[in-house]
Amino acid sequence: MLAVYGMHFANQALPLITVPYLSRVLGPSSWGLLAMAQSFAIYANLLVDYGFLYSGTREIAQADTDQEVENIIAGVSGAKILLATLALLVTCLAYFFIPLFRQHPVLLWTAAASEVIKALVPVYYFYGIKRVYAASVLDVSARAASAAGIFLFVHGPEDAWKVFALTGLTSAIILFIGHAMMFSRYAPRRPRIAEGFKMLREAWAMFLFRSSHTIYVAGNAFILGLFASPQAVGYYAGAEKIGSAAIGLLSPFTTVLYPRAAALVKDSISKAARATAISLYIVAGASVLLTFAMWFGASLIVPIILGHGFTPSEGVLQILSLRAPLIAWVNVLGFQWLLVLGLERQFQRVTVAALVLNVSLAVVLAPRFSYDGMAWAVVISQFSAAAGIYVVLQRRGLNPFTMRTAESYA
Repeated sequence: MLAVYGMHFANQALPLITVPYLSRVLGPSSWGLLAMAQSFAIYANLLVDYGFLYSGTREIAQADTDQEVENIIAGVSGAKILLATLALLVTCLAYFFIPLFRQHPVLLWTAAASEVIKALVPVYYFYGIKRVYAASVLDVSARAASAAGIFLFVHGPEDAWKVFALTGLTSAIILFIGHAMMFSRYAPRRPRIAEGFKMLREAWAMFLFRSSHTIYVAGNAFILGLFASPQAVGYYAGAEKIGSAAIGLLSPFTTVLYPRAAALVKDSISKAARATAISLYIVAGASVLLTFAMWFGASLIVPIILGHGFTPSEGVLQILSLRAPLIAWVNVLGFQWLLVLGLERQFQRVTVAALVLNVSLAVVLAPRFSYDGMAWAVVISQFSAAAGIYVVLQRRGLNPFTMRTAESYA
């Protein structure tokens, strides 16, 4: 648990440390451009990772021999090479068809490259062999170096691309170290295209639900940028970063319990259901406290972190704070429960529906209500995802709060 919270600190808290500095030296407009490029680059990361953090972790955790693990590693590596190539082609299309990216090509390409490199790091392997602490140490060290570099090398709007360059450089270092550690234990095998396609087919359902979930959670700055000015994107992105960093405190808890719940299900579904219910009580309680803190503290939090030039972000933060209990519900009953039961397709349908609703609402609300409209689109779509998961569990008799025996699962 401490190791995963260390990785959370690296992914959320360390970047947040640089936010007060970047928001002030870049200003709302350049900050908005940075956020839009980063939001698009997350799509590239998502494509290359392909949900292997869950599917790859599960397969390695359940592998019985070294040969099986080596085959999984070779398959995932081959798949990621294919996906990285596709991600670069998609970036080319974005350059040609999105005017803001044509005007800022260096920002686009450094953002995309840094996220692709980050997605190639074999985090799934460390999770699968239950050596999360190793991945945590690597990630925290690299991101700490990147954060330090931002203070040293980014001094104005023209330096925005250096944020992604530093991230890409440190990610490349842990990519090399991570593979060296992996191949010191298991024999390296040359990635094969055929194995790569096989892994893509097997993880397709996992990719669909994870991509849908990530798009409407992390990609909204890019969506907003298609309808609003860079300054408006800056106001939204500032509040979104604060809210995500706070709400992200909930995710490591369920991340750690995911492989344990997967193991429990094999022996006793009732014990797994009991563990899931307890998890939800804990995470939901913490999420409510976070909502109150962000709603009533927005007028203090935003000026301190973003500066006085981001006053409109206060209302956005209040709206986005309503996501916390909904995300707690989705994390526990979706990621920790539906996935360990093998109900990827059901989870996928729920998240795809939430994505469609998110984009539809964004098209309607963002042009008219700008950043506030985008925030409400996010909250409403998150609510629909939580409601959809509840409906799936009720219909299948898999509500962990009411289950008493394993017969309902059978």
